[in-house]
Amino acid sequence: MNYDMPLYRPPSEGRSLIFQITLGCSWNKCLFCGMYKGKRFRVRPWEEIEKDITEMSWMMPDTRKVFLADGDPLGVDTGFLIRVLDLINEKFPRLERISTYAGPTNLMEKSLEELRELSERKLDVLYLGIETGNDALLKKICKGATADEIIEGSRKAIDAGLRMSTFIILGLGGVEGSFDHAKDSARVANAIDPQFLACLTLMLGQYEEIYEKKLMGGNFKLIDRLQSLQELRWFVEDLDVSDCKFGTEHASNYLPLNGRLPEDKERILEIIDRALKGGRSGMLRPEWLRGL
Repeated sequence: MNYDMPLYRPPSEGRSLIFQITLGCSWNKCLFCGMYKGKRFRVRPWEEIEKDITEMSWMMPDTRKVFLADGDPLGVDTGFLIRVLDLINEKFPRLERISTYAGPTNLMEKSLEELRELSERKLDVLYLGIETGNDALLKKICKGATADEIIEGSRKAIDAGLRMSTFIILGLGGVEGSFDHAKDSARVANAIDPQFLACLTLMLGQYEEIYEKKLMGGNFKLIDRLQSLQELRWFVEDLDVSDCKFGTEHASNYLPLNGRLPEDKERILEIIDRALKGGRSGMLRPEWLRGL
């Protein structure tokens, strides 16, 4: 099986067998994301997908976890996706779960019944970038959905029996928009009540100046590491979810944290406060390690 590069998957899918159902991203307009900018979106032909699944079933018959790539296989016609899931279940008898990325526009387009049909075929976890709960910022970054639409689509998926793994991006609102970004994002996370919630931190590398001056414009200025900790604090202090695994272990973040909410909320806030008091550099990931 040959992958069409670049290939991306969530860190938690490091041990999963990956099948590319689509190439690229059907939306591909988010200003902060360059993952699939060099790829033309297309759904791979059934014959190619069938060949990959069949060949890998000979090589890795005991596979338990499968991840479907690229950016948004959930945007594929439901009948086609059911055909893919049925073949994966047939070829891997020890399979436990299937997961994939999901975009808010695709979740809106799928009916509750369609999502239930996918869930019944072991599609289990959907990875969704909330990015931010602030509508003005969602529009500015060209996410293609409002906060209420992200909530509605996510709740529909949960009602269908799927688990949601969601994340927000610290720094997306810049310095001036930091507080509103954090508070609005917490509101949306609470309304979704996901099973998994994570924070990433905006990393632009050589494109920082272009992003600040040309794409976001106005008075936009990227936050620094202590400002990112404050934004994280504002976000976590407002979280009110029922049973959620929370983490900031992603390599983009300055302060790696993990725990379950709500029971670990106070402990997490205490750690953030210790890092904030006097800028505890020993607790923070150095710049050269971010992104690795």
